[in-house]
Amino acid sequence: MTLAFAVAASIPPEPPFVMVAADSRLSLGNETHSDTGIKICELGGRTAMVAAGQALPVFTAAEVVRPIVENHNRREAPAMLGFYDTVRLLAFFLKRAAEQQAWSCEVGVAGFLSSGVPTLAHIIVSPTRNKATFFSVQSDGMRSIPIGDRPAARFLMQGLAVAKRDRKPVLTSGLSLLWYMSQHPGAFGSIGGGVAVGQCAARDQAFSWPIVEFAGRRFLRGIDVTPYYRPSWPPPLVVPYDEEWCSELDQKVTLQEGTIQPVPVSGSSYEIDSMSAPDTLFQTHNDPEAFDGIACTPPGG
Repeated sequence: MTLAFAVAASIPPEPPFVMVAADSRLSLGNETHSDTGIKICELGGRTAMVAAGQALPVFTAAEVVRPIVENHNRREAPAMLGFYDTVRLLAFFLKRAAEQQAWSCEVGVAGFLSSGVPTLAHIIVSPTRNKATFFSVQSDGMRSIPIGDRPAARFLMQGLAVAKRDRKPVLTSGLSLLWYMSQHPGAFGSIGGGVAVGQCAARDQAFSWPIVEFAGRRFLRGIDVTPYYRPSWPPPLVVPYDEEWCSELDQKVTLQEGTIQPVPVSGSSYEIDSMSAPDTLFQTHNDPEAFDGIACTPPGG
């Protein structure tokens, strides 16, 4: 299991942006296999994903989709393949890659609609459930999707809600909590290693993958590069790490004291087979202006 999250935000005066983040531990059951696992990757253009569950179908689907998106963007520039079509392709190939072995996967996708609205998609593939849900963020808003370990995800979302209430920087608080759980496994033994971060602003043409620094430790895509870092490398994104705040929150959550529950947010949900039918898989669709949280016929459907 893992812990990852995808974020979409539009908080003036900063430009709209999206971000993905994850720990780097690969584990099976209670056994740790590696602390240098890659769980986030680009899907082409201004779209990236984070994943949990069986890794093989997820990254197989990503490797199929990314060249399709990039080739389309090169041929059709400046028109880029839309966020909705990118998610349709990913969901289709993810379902096909997972169904033979009856595997279960969970993916969070972050990117921008053609209108420039930052948007998230949550894809679940399993023997009993196959859905994609979209969440758009309008001005002065932010949404997060946690992926992976359920207790850790609840702790993360409670932490984000508390940070917002206490007027702490929400995004860096989320990254701090991810680092905290990575360094203090306790009940979160499947979370560990480093922290990987990808980000993209509305003005950017692609995701960037900064070196991130926590308490003097530096990571690139979750891999610890602290001993090798040189001044000639790109400067790290320094994340203020508040160990005391994270620890106090952990104790309060354990005792169920002084925390607040995140407000559930509805999204626009579609069965994967209804939005990713083979006959129309490679037909392009116009992105909606935004996904308004009402389940309906898929765009172009």
